[in-house]
Amino acid sequence: MKLPNFHEYETFYITRYMGSKYRLLELILPRIEDSISGDGVVVDLMAGTHSIGYALKARHRIVANDIQAYSQVFGSALLLNDAYPSVADRFESDLGALEVLPGSEGWFSREYSDTYFSGPQCREIEEIRSRIAMLPGDSILANIYLTALCYAMGLCQSSPGHYAQFMPSDHSRVEALRRKSIIDHFRDKCSNLQIRTGSQGCDVFRHNAFEFLESPDLCALAPPGSVVYLDPPYTSAQYSRYYHLMETVVLGDSPKTQFKAKYRSDRHQSPFCATTKVATAFRRVIETASARHWNLVISYSSHGLLKIEELRQLLQSHFKEVVVTSQRYSHSMQGRGQVDDRFEFVLQALSPT
Repeated sequence: MKLPNFHEYETFYITRYMGSKYRLLELILPRIEDSISGDGVVVDLMAGTHSIGYALKARHRIVANDIQAYSQVFGSALLLNDAYPSVADRFESDLGALEVLPGSEGWFSREYSDTYFSGPQCREIEEIRSRIAMLPGDSILANIYLTALCYAMGLCQSSPGHYAQFMPSDHSRVEALRRKSIIDHFRDKCSNLQIRTGSQGCDVFRHNAFEFLESPDLCALAPPGSVVYLDPPYTSAQYSRYYHLMETVVLGDSPKTQFKAKYRSDRHQSPFCATTKVATAFRRVIETASARHWNLVISYSSHGLLKIEELRQLLQSHFKEVVVTSQRYSHSMQGRGQVDDRFEFVLQALSPT
């Protein structure tokens, strides 16, 4: 296998994201590319922030899926966007003068003031979101601005790199974080944003991963010889708990919230995060990919709920060749420092039986 130079790939940073493969592309991408044959495409089954699809879209057709609405928005901005490599010359005319007027407090401010954001920051989020909602027609353009908004929120949040919990008001970092202007960071992102618009053709969906993988629609898009890339959660922590605020801002709704952290009550629960369900979840993906004559590439951590050897055995029962590669990496503990005792495993399953 000839490994491409990592710097040949495009990258686009949106936000801090648990399990992000943004810094592991050099390990993963060549294995995905080596697993495609014939007219095959890349199926990114749990796309998250689309670092994989964006890096490969100039080389291969990408079919991306994720159950979260924010992921569909990011995918639209990064994979479906063939018209707007930049919005620097138009965002002010598109959105107008972004300023918070007195008495403009809405649901988001009433629900989240002095939690993940200060009251003024919440009103800034509402102001930007309301202007995006008024854009006529073009959903891709709106999704570019929503992506920039999520980026700005990530720079200002009073939390340890996610939205699963917020820092107490007397935390040493909170005062400085709450002085930041989300509008200023949003403007800065819009002024400097660059998106690669050329692609081999992409599709972006928002479905349950299992239902999407087993659907006739995917069969029509992904012929035999395609590769399914699976990057599932690997701990008992549900990702929807960590990114619920992005989901709410993207959807623009007013959900019922629960617990101190004010999670959405309708957040998704993944079987990959349950010790009693994870093996069955992997087996379902493996059996479906094999039956449809797709190769399979899986990213998984040495600290995952399922042992790597067990995962290897599951793959070997449905594929003639299984190649395992690993790399040590530094792992963020989301506000509790870094650890360097983790290995990322890439399991490449070829030639379905």
